[in-house]
Amino acid sequence: MICKKCKKECLESELKNGICQECITKSKNSLIVPMIISIFISVFLSLLIIGIVNSEVKLSDFKIVSFNMDTEKSTYEYSDDVVSYSGKGKILCKNEQNDYIILIEGTNKINNKKDYIPVIIHNGSGEFSTYDSSYSGTTQKPEYEFKIIGYRSFKK
Repeated sequence: MICKKCKKECLESELKNGICQECITKSKNSLIVPMIISIFISVFLSLLIIGIVNSEVKLSDFKIVSFNMDTEKSTYEYSDDVVSYSGKGKILCKNEQNDYIILIEGTNKINNKKDYIPVIIHNGSGEFSTYDSSYSGTTQKPEYEFKIIGYRSFKK
């Protein structure tokens, strides 16, 4: 019998639906190469697009320029006194053309507790705040260390 694809003469047991095993294997392999090429192109284009979108600034272009904390003590007649600590910080960005949302990791050095604070940067600046109180278990004034860990831009 003759293979329908390569016209090679084969035994009947070597043919499947008129096609030899060699041609069947080649057709499977011929699908793998275009699939790998298309995956590579897709990943490359995705990385290129992400790079273009985020190319106008770097993580180092965002700076926490200030952070101040106020302490307030509330005295109650029939319950424990409550001490609260309110912090307010300011972040600046070199690029004022776009708006950004950034994520700050705040670590309280007293108890090593980490909090994540999202901040909107509009026209090159943004503000964030913290709040701790003795009611929530804070007994000492917190000492925060902040680190900007990520950002995304969006057009105005």
